[in-house]
Amino acid sequence: MDRDAPLASPTSPADAVPLYDARASRNIAFIGLGLCGAAVLLGVVAAFGGDSTPLNSMRVALVFIGMVTTGAAISMRPDLWWMWGLGVAASTLGFFGLSPDWDSFHALLLVMAGVSVFAMLLRLSSLRWRIVIISAMLMFHFVGIFSAVTSPPTSPWLTDQAFTRVYNPYLQFIYMRNAYHFYSPEPGPASILAFLLKTETGTDPTTGRARYKTEWIVMPRKPIDVRDPLGLSYYRRLSLTEQLARGNAGLAMPNDQFEKTDVWYRRNSRTPDAASRRELDRSEAIQIPFHPTEVPTIRQYKLPNADVARFILPSYASHVILDFTPDKEAAAKTTVKVYRLEHQALPVDQFRLGLNPFHPGTYRPYFLGEYDARGNLLNPQEDFLYWMLPVVPRTPGPGDPNKKGYIDYMSVHATGMKPEEVLAADEKDGQVFDWNQLRWSSLR
Repeated sequence: MDRDAPLASPTSPADAVPLYDARASRNIAFIGLGLCGAAVLLGVVAAFGGDSTPLNSMRVALVFIGMVTTGAAISMRPDLWWMWGLGVAASTLGFFGLSPDWDSFHALLLVMAGVSVFAMLLRLSSLRWRIVIISAMLMFHFVGIFSAVTSPPTSPWLTDQAFTRVYNPYLQFIYMRNAYHFYSPEPGPASILAFLLKTETGTDPTTGRARYKTEWIVMPRKPIDVRDPLGLSYYRRLSLTEQLARGNAGLAMPNDQFEKTDVWYRRNSRTPDAASRRELDRSEAIQIPFHPTEVPTIRQYKLPNADVARFILPSYASHVILDFTPDKEAAAKTTVKVYRLEHQALPVDQFRLGLNPFHPGTYRPYFLGEYDARGNLLNPQEDFLYWMLPVVPRTPGPGDPNKKGYIDYMSVHATGMKPEEVLAADEKDGQVFDWNQLRWSSLR
C-alpha cells in the first residue's frame, strides 16, 4: 500500500460515518416493542389478579426499558420512516402498559407518539417542505417563550390572545410558564392542603347527636407522593395547591371599608374579646383570635377567585372524599373541611439562631369551606370561611402540664374542641392535626 497516496474524500454522509445496519436497528426496536407488549400483558393479569402492586412495578420497569431500547434503535437509523413508525407502536403499547396512577408518564408517552408520527411524516416529505416545517416549529417555540416573558399581570392584548388560545397547553407541558416570569424578588410562600374527613357512623343513644369518624389527609404527602427519584410527582402535586392560593385579601378594599362589611362583623363576633362583651349572644360558640399583630387583620381574609371557588375547590373536595372512602354509601355520609396551609419561610437571622423552619407557627392556615361528596359548599355564610385560623406560639410556664409550644386554632375550628382540649390532645391519636407529618423535628 502506498502511504503517500492521497486519501479519497467522502462523497456522502454515509461514507463519512457508516450507517448502522437497518436489520440490526429493526431487531433492537422489536425488542423494545416486546418489552412494552409484556407490560400490556401484565396489565391484563393485574386487572384479574389480587395484589397488583408488584405487577405494576414490573410494568413500569418494562415500559421504561422498552422505550429506552426503542429510542436507541431509532437513534441508530433516524433516516428510515418506518423506524419512527415502530416508535409510534412502542409509545402506544407503553401507554396501555402502565397503570392509571402514572398519569404524567401517560402524557409523556402521548407526546412521544405524536413526535414519532410527526417525524415519520417529515421523513416522507421533500427537502423543501422539511425546511419550511422545521422553521415554522422553531418560530412557534420561540414566540411561545416570548409570550411567557411578556405575560405578567399587565400584558399586551396580542400576548393575552396568543397565550390563552394557543400557547397555554404547550408551555404548560414543557414547563416554560412560571420560570420565564423571573420571580422578583421572591417566589412567595408554598402551600399545603389539609383535609378533615368526617364520616357519619351512627347516632349517640344518650344525646341523639350524630357520631363521626374523622381522618386528616394532607396533600402532597411524603413519602407517599414521592414516586420517582427526583420527586417530580411530589412537586407537581405541590403546584396543584397553588391553584387555591389565587384570590384577593380583604375583598380588595381599604381597611376602614372592610371593617364595615358583614364578613368582618361575623368573624369579629367570634373572637374572645367579642365573647366577653357577649356580642350577638354567641359567647358559647367557639372563639378564635385573630393572628398576632404582625399580620394585618385585613390580610387575614382571602377571598378566592371566582373560578377557584366555583370549580377548583369543589372538585378537590369531591376527589378527596371519593378517593378516601371505601364505597359510595360511605362517601354519601362524608363531608370534608378544606384548609390551605401557607408556609412562611423563616428570616435569615431567625434561621441562624437555630429556630425550626417547620415549626407549626410558621404555617398560616386558611379555611376554604366544608363540602359534601358532590362538591357542594355546605355553609356559604360560615363565620370563618376564607379566614386565617392562626397557630399561635406559646411558652409553657413552670408546672404547665402542656408542653406544646403553640396553640393550634385550625384544629380548634376543625374539631369543635376548646383550645385547652386541643392543647392537651395527643396528635398521634388522629383527632387533632398532627404537625409532625410536615417534617419538623423539634420545637423551640
